[in-house]
Amino acid sequence: MADLVVTISGQPAAYRAGTLSISGSLGTRTTASLQTVDHPPFTSVVEVGQVVEIRDETGSLIFAGTVDSVEEEIDASKRLRVKRLACVDYTQIADRHLVAYVYKPDEEHPTVSAGDVIKDIVARFFIYGGVTEDVDTSLVETGPAIEKFVFNYVPASQAFDDIAELAGYIWYIDYEKRLHFTPKDRNAAPFGLTETSQNWRNLKISESRELYRNRQIVRAGTALTDERTDTVIAVEADQKLFELSYPVGTASAVTVGGVVKTLGVNGLHEGRDYYWSYGSNVLTAEVAPGAGAAVALTYQGMFPILVDERLDAEILARRALEGGTGVYEAITDDPAINVQTVAVTKALAYLRKHGTIPQVIRFETDAGGLRPGHLLPVNIPAAGLADNYLIESVTMRDVQGSVNRYQVTAVSGDALGGWLEFFSALARQAQKFVLYDEDQVGMLKTAADTVLVMDSATEYDWGTVNRKPESRVDRAHADFAETDWVHA
Repeated sequence: MADLVVTISGQPAAYRAGTLSISGSLGTRTTASLQTVDHPPFTSVVEVGQVVEIRDETGSLIFAGTVDSVEEEIDASKRLRVKRLACVDYTQIADRHLVAYVYKPDEEHPTVSAGDVIKDIVARFFIYGGVTEDVDTSLVETGPAIEKFVFNYVPASQAFDDIAELAGYIWYIDYEKRLHFTPKDRNAAPFGLTETSQNWRNLKISESRELYRNRQIVRAGTALTDERTDTVIAVEADQKLFELSYPVGTASAVTVGGVVKTLGVNGLHEGRDYYWSYGSNVLTAEVAPGAGAAVALTYQGMFPILVDERLDAEILARRALEGGTGVYEAITDDPAINVQTVAVTKALAYLRKHGTIPQVIRFETDAGGLRPGHLLPVNIPAAGLADNYLIESVTMRDVQGSVNRYQVTAVSGDALGGWLEFFSALARQAQKFVLYDEDQVGMLKTAADTVLVMDSATEYDWGTVNRKPESRVDRAHADFAETDWVHA
């Protein structure tokens, strides 16, 4: 029987053999479900948030994280209490912290890398009240240079996902609380599969076009045009409203007949000659300039982003095989993107992931160490397999009377020239990356101040018995003292 050792907050737990299941897949957290048992007087207590560690018969750590939920059942006849635990790995720490910051090069830091951003997010946002999450960033690699990353109160996990997707990297927090950020082509599996390796069984191969697309449209937010000047001629003597070609994102100057006028934001400034509003294509005059006046506004307009990327080779291949157009279309909405190039990168990322009908392999193994995101070399000519396969999911179960058994699903990268070559080329790109081209992020800050309140009370005794101090709710007043007296 698999000899597993389970500890909860450092204390041994009575694990119920055969109940452990560990599951992880790309883009999700690794979870573990298991049962522990307790006998009278039922002193064992398990609480949500406690640290759980699971080791195999060799002492290797096969899971570590925290309790996500616990369910208890008492069997009176067997005098037994069973706890069913659902646990999640340390990567979920990044789900709990929000990131609000603009990252870009400046005089002090002329070059900023994706890895710099990852490390700063941990240092800046994985802390509260001087207490940190103890996440080790020593395994975060430098990565490509960035031009600008803007995060406006998004979970750190989403920020890490966005950075990794653009850079062709992978990130996760391992069972030792070490944050990994590394190129996918170097995220090699600890072993491979061959015809003679004897580390796999029940190999299955399948293909499906369920998520396939060769044309990807991304409907994003709005972007700014280059600075432009629109000139509008007043038609009527009392005309105060002037329609522009684009909604205004930012405006810098206005002239009438070549004469500079003052410009302000509607609702924010006063005493200006002309006013503009964010997102509006109407310029408003305080005083009508008169018929025939040439009103010119210099501004950056806003336009909706809609990008359309295609894989022509895939379209032709589908057309030759199936007849018809060969086109498989998909659309994705991402209003947070307000830079055209970012939307293009997003569309290409979807095509990179779903722009081929993949060869999926599934197999069992008793060898541990595989995790989602690993590149698994497979060389089994008899099955027509000779490539690096990207592991999508790994599920482990404890088989009573046997060993820990793993179910692995991996996908080929044939259409992209192989995952290894593709990710290597992506990581070598000499481009700078931009995420969400904003310059301002609202920051919440806590302000502390000290207020000293002083008061004085005078006691009068004119031969009477004074009333006791007021103690009733809502009857006390600052700078006021109630005194009741009777003249002698």
